Amino acid sequence: MEQMTELTKKVLEFLEPDSSKWAYWTSKQLLNPVSESKCMESFKERILKAVSNREKVIVAGDYDCDGISATTIMVSGLRKLGLECGFYIPDRIKEGYGLSEATVMLAHKKGYSLILTVDNGIKSKPALALSKELGMDVIVTDHHTMDEEVNCDIVVHPDLMEPCFETLCGAGIAYECMRKLGVEDDYLLQLAGLASISDMMVVKGQTRALIQNALRSINETHEKHIFSLATDRDLNETSIGFQVVPKLNAIGRLSNLANVNNVVRYFLAHDDETIYTLGSQITQMNTIRKQMSDQMQKTALLKCKSNEDIYIIEDTSFHEGIIGLVAGALCSRFNKPCIVLAKNEQGYKASMRSPEGFNCMEFLGPYKHFVVFGGHENAAGFSLNLNEFDLFEDFVHARIKEYTYSVKKKETLIITDDELSLETIQSLDVLRPFGPGFVFPSFEIIHPQIKSLYDFQNHKHRKYTLESGLQCMRFNQSEVEYKKSVNAIHSFIGTAQINQYQGRKQVNFVIDEIVYE
Repeated sequence: MEQMTELTKKVLEFLEPDSSKWAYWTSKQLLNPVSESKCMESFKERILKAVSNREKVIVAGDYDCDGISATTIMVSGLRKLGLECGFYIPDRIKEGYGLSEATVMLAHKKGYSLILTVDNGIKSKPALALSKELGMDVIVTDHHTMDEEVNCDIVVHPDLMEPCFETLCGAGIAYECMRKLGVEDDYLLQLAGLASISDMMVVKGQTRALIQNALRSINETHEKHIFSLATDRDLNETSIGFQVVPKLNAIGRLSNLANVNNVVRYFLAHDDETIYTLGSQITQMNTIRKQMSDQMQKTALLKCKSNEDIYIIEDTSFHEGIIGLVAGALCSRFNKPCIVLAKNEQGYKASMRSPEGFNCMEFLGPYKHFVVFGGHENAAGFSLNLNEFDLFEDFVHARIKEYTYSVKKKETLIITDDELSLETIQSLDVLRPFGPGFVFPSFEIIHPQIKSLYDFQNHKHRKYTLESGLQCMRFNQSEVEYKKSVNAIHSFIGTAQINQYQGRKQVNFVIDEIVYE
């Protein structure tokens, strides 16, 4: 700790004022011992019984990166034990989230006697009830909120495990299950770390250890499944979050164009040809997703009126798998709550995103006509019947007039531009991984000494070069911002990144917000 740079000390003190805890945040964590909880013991006992009886087991997963990773971990581990193990992840658009009665019935017809859910299952009441009727056993492994008893044979959940496991994601639980069975390996660890990053889990306890050890292993082995989807040659939680995770999530989002079960096959594949072929398809699908998302954002922006306190936007061209991304982009751009809806034959699918301080669930709670409704403080998803859009729109505009909230002011760490160098930015790696519970701070440069500026892509983006030589990038600047005087700038708020181009590394400051005098 004595060798920390001043910038590292500054960041650490900002994130953790209690210096007695600094050793934890600056040291590499070992994995905690395997869980001895009752639910884990029951899990092990039931799986070994399945092995002894030569049962057929099906793993029922979820269509995001966590669910895909958890499915792969569970299938890979159980097959090592010699079990005949199938898997199924539902179609996001046609079937929706979670274990369905249709999946249970099909599994029963195909002779499966044990269903094992990963990253879902807690809320699948009808499907769990049907499983019981058919005489099938179900093990639910899930990390989502468990507020009532689950109607199944065994539940494996962080709430039922030792405190160090409380921040585990679905794949983290699947990995702990494989540790309990003694069939874990470095690859399954890598997938658990990938999923922990993707699902934005609190980076404490076993989750912190998983991410740290997984990243070390990924970079040491240059793991081909993960690196095939990345552009950087050295990966951390940030590069994985931006380069790998969106590609995996894109397949589930575009379930009318691709089958997410093929991503599990990609991760289960060992031969280079299959890995290359499927990896290329995943990347190509993400390119399509980006194009669709950009077009939807352009359409949505044309419908945003600056005088509205909340945006509610619907268009017949919107794809329901991408509406959450568009709502998030608009919310970030305008710092206002935003609801984006896509229309299908059954009705409307909608996603809501809101700034810190605005509670989506609290805001939407009084509306009584949702077909499906769920989410948390800053993000919600729901469905409406075809004839209820006008009713819902009236509710939203009336509700926003009575709903009071205050957007939380972003806390920033004030620095000078000469504190940012390759050495000081690289020195921050000792604090990784950053994430929920230990979020990399937003830096603020007060009164930046601007030497020159350069607009590109038809004024969409701007590069400020400071007297120190630091380049500050402002992406997607607004028309208002473009026309404002540079002399009125009070500060830049953003993050420092190391960019590599033609073998040369340099520090760039990416501006999230410009504060004016």
